[in-house]
Amino acid sequence: MGRTNCGICTELLQRDQPTTCCPKCNNLFHSSCVNDTSNNSQWICNDCTSLPSQTSTDDKFNLILQELKSIKSNQSKSDEALKVISSSVKALNDRVSGQAKTMTSLSQAMNTLNGNLNTVTSDVKSQGAIIGGLNTRIAAVEKSLSETVHCPPPTTTPLALNDITHEIQLRSRCAVHIIIRGVPESSVNTSASSSSADKTFVKEMLDKLEPKLPETVIRKVFRVGKIINDKPRLLKVELTSQEEVNHVVISFLRLRSNIPDGYSQVSITRDRTPSERRSIYEVHQELRDRQEKGESNISIRYFNGLPKIVPARTNISHQSKNSEK
Repeated sequence: MGRTNCGICTELLQRDQPTTCCPKCNNLFHSSCVNDTSNNSQWICNDCTSLPSQTSTDDKFNLILQELKSIKSNQSKSDEALKVISSSVKALNDRVSGQAKTMTSLSQAMNTLNGNLNTVTSDVKSQGAIIGGLNTRIAAVEKSLSETVHCPPPTTTPLALNDITHEIQLRSRCAVHIIIRGVPESSVNTSASSSSADKTFVKEMLDKLEPKLPETVIRKVFRVGKIINDKPRLLKVELTSQEEVNHVVISFLRLRSNIPDGYSQVSITRDRTPSERRSIYEVHQELRDRQEKGESNISIRYFNGLPKIVPARTNISHQSKNSEK
C-alpha cells in the first residue's frame, strides 16, 4: 500500500490534492512536487530511477561468473605449476641426497687414504732407521778394510765386494729379527696349529714387557733348525722395525729380574748372520785366550753392533748395555 506522505516534500497527502503515483513502487507524490499536471502514468520517482535495471544486474552477474571461471582457470594453472615445482623440488632433494652420499664416501676414502699414508710414513721412518744403521755398519766395514790394507796379509781370504754386498743385505734382514730359545714345541702335530701356538706365546710375551707392545708389530713367527734330543727348535720372530727389536731384547733382560712363570728357560737375542756369529765367536775366543795368558781386567763391549775387547775399567758404566747385546 502506498505511503500517505509525499516522497518529495514529505507532507501529508490530502484527498482533495492532485497526486501522481509511481508505477514501480506505487508511492504517491504531490503532482505539484513532481511538476506533473497531466497525470502522466509513465512518471517514475527518483528512488526507482536510481535502482539498476534487471538487464544491468544480469550483465554484472555474467561478469562475476566470467571472473569466477577465470579464477578457476588460473587456479588450475597454479595447481599445474605447483605440481611442476613440487616435482622439481623432489628431484633437487634426490640430487642433494645423492651428493651427500657421495661426500660421505669421499670422506671415508680420505680417512682410509690418511691411514695408509700414516702407515707408509711409519714404514719410511723404520726403513730410514735401518738404512742409518747400515750406513754406520758400512762405515765400520770400510774402516776395517782400510786398516786391513796396512796390516800384514790375513790368514784368511778377504771378502769380495759381492760377498760384502750380500752380507749387508743379510744384516738388513736380520736387523728386524729376534731369536727366542727355550720355547716348548706345540703338542699338536699340524704345522698350522703349531704356528698358531707359537704366535700366541709371542703375543703373551710382548704383553708382559714394559712398556707393552701391540701384536701388530709381529710380521712372522716360525721355527728354524731341527729337533735334537727333544730340545725345542729356535723360534724366529720378524718384527716391523729395528726399534721394536731393541725394545724387546732390552725389556726382556729387565724382565728376568722378576721372571714370570713359564719363562725361566726362555732367552731372547738378536738375529745374526753367519759372518757376525763367527766374528763374535772369534772375539770371545780371543778374550778367553788373553785371560788364560793372565789378562784379567778386560771384557767385551759392543760398538755399533760389533764386539770389541776393551779394558774392564772403561766398561763399568756400560755394563748393563753390554749384557743387552
